[in-house]
Amino acid sequence: MKIINDVVKHGKIIKSSIKKYGFFAEHNYMHYLYNESSANKNVFFGFNRGKGILAQVNAESNAWSLFPNGILAPESERIDLLLESINYILKTQNAKKFAVELSEDIRKSLLSALNKENNFRACSTSCILYWPVYSMKMWDSRLEGRKWKKLRNIKNRFYRKNNVEVADSRKVSKDELLSILKSWINKRIGNDSVKKSYYTSLINNNFEGADIAKTLHVNGKPCTITAGWKIPNSNNYYSAVGILDYSYHGLGEIANIDDLDRLKKNDYEHVDFGGSGKTLLYFKKKFKPDKIYKTYIFSIVRK
Repeated sequence: MKIINDVVKHGKIIKSSIKKYGFFAEHNYMHYLYNESSANKNVFFGFNRGKGILAQVNAESNAWSLFPNGILAPESERIDLLLESINYILKTQNAKKFAVELSEDIRKSLLSALNKENNFRACSTSCILYWPVYSMKMWDSRLEGRKWKKLRNIKNRFYRKNNVEVADSRKVSKDELLSILKSWINKRIGNDSVKKSYYTSLINNNFEGADIAKTLHVNGKPCTITAGWKIPNSNNYYSAVGILDYSYHGLGEIANIDDLDRLKKNDYEHVDFGGSGKTLLYFKKKFKPDKIYKTYIFSIVRK
């Protein structure tokens, strides 16, 4: 196992690993970089044949964490790589805990493996995130029928009252985009936290790493930012960013309807709207997800 602390200098290695073994929505190199902060630094664990682990560490507290489902390896090897990383972090680095976020199947396999281990144990789950996924085959861009009546009414009313234009977010001024971000943070509801530095980095880097970045102008004013990318080794899309300034009732629904319409035209099979708590999930359910999966956040410690 090779420890890589400079993830920019060795970016080619990490990009190659994601390209070869990536499978999860958040497996995106620039997304990984944007999540780094002055306190929490990215660390990449490199293994043979291009496999790897996406991790972060707070050097001051020696607190380690796994980037969501950040195990870049064939499915049959993921748990072994994770166990090797756990051993390095908790034994070699003498960390008190290793926080992980894992989907249900990987969590189940890890817990089974830890039950056979004498050295480590899993703590209780501290948080569960809910990830709705939408089938583009089932998404009706015309919003016809009783199933789509509420969304159809919202869309018709919004477009009847307002002039809506769509622009590439990369062509919108950074000052205007940052103003949308500021309004979104200040007016946001729910108990899920916002990492402002992530979105600021995304905007200042002109959405590098995103395949699509879109802004709706309503009555001449930019009001939304949505962005995302194709999930590695799939024909699915991750809608990673959804920001709006709340200046119009129904703006969030309109931004998402427009996104889903465009993604369907681009022939994606499924669209992942990202993990959140139940408050935001309630809003996302308006668009009729095909399924909802969960990720679990918990810590691994020494026995």
